[in-house]
Amino acid sequence: MSLTSILVLGPTGGFGQFVLNELIRRKTEFKRIAAFVDRTREHSRAKSNLLETFATKGVELVKGSPTESAVYQGFDVVIAILGNHAIRNQLAQIDAAVAAGVRHWYPSEFGADLTVTGNWEERYYRDKVITRNYLQQKAAEVEGFGYTYVIYGRFTEWAPLPYFGIYPKQGKANIVGSPDMLQSLTPAKIAASYLVATLLVAPTESERTFKFVGGNYSWTTIFETLGKVQGATYDVKYRPVDEARDKQKKAIEIGDVDLELACSHQVIQGTGRTLVPAPYDNDKFPDIVPTGLETTFRKMFEDENMRTTLGLNSLFSEVV
Repeated sequence: MSLTSILVLGPTGGFGQFVLNELIRRKTEFKRIAAFVDRTREHSRAKSNLLETFATKGVELVKGSPTESAVYQGFDVVIAILGNHAIRNQLAQIDAAVAAGVRHWYPSEFGADLTVTGNWEERYYRDKVITRNYLQQKAAEVEGFGYTYVIYGRFTEWAPLPYFGIYPKQGKANIVGSPDMLQSLTPAKIAASYLVATLLVAPTESERTFKFVGGNYSWTTIFETLGKVQGATYDVKYRPVDEARDKQKKAIEIGDVDLELACSHQVIQGTGRTLVPAPYDNDKFPDIVPTGLETTFRKMFEDENMRTTLGLNSLFSEVV
């Protein structure tokens, strides 16, 4: 059976909003669509307003603690769309969901392929690896329980960020890697469309993986496209991987977890491990057509609402 009763964890984040909007667009194909509201955390006025907007469009708001079984009652599947520091919380959430009768879990992945050599051991993916191992264990213990990995490489809109050493406002970049190194990018809205489409494909095994890629682009192409969109020429400096690894070691020494994760991610990027190996599953859903690099970047730079949704107004921060 397809998965038609859905609870989304993290519905107000950058990607979560796109997933909810796509579920709303296709709501006639689902029995129940719900957004989880965590009562254990404070919510900004903007996020509270967003949740209320979802509710007016037919989304059920389920309130409680993410480790309470009651919040998962009646759902086929949970889609977890969590930030870096919350990914590790999925183990307790999975337990609560399974106890409530949930039989499928979409873990918070939505990035690179963890099975690419070296990724499994990388600090940035540590909590995703722990979650994968736990899902495998749970599927072995609980008959009928399964999970789906959805892999995109990176969201296209996240590529030109200060997090990776790119400062669009100044037209400058300090990139770990080399000009011709390829990476897989997928626009966030397209990624959400693919994810929702997979829900309507009935699982036949406990584990399944979908790979969707908008395109594989070199840094040269990315900066040429950014320059075209912005009417500027980027000043790009390429840094060695060892430099990022040294910064990561220093971050560990001073206990700066955010910097440690950022450096680990830059190492992954700088060694070409954000390139998703083929084959891809795009052709299973031919009605979904990824937008190109220029179109996606142009939309991001010209549409303030889009940047706000993505949480990307930091694109215009000063160089640090």
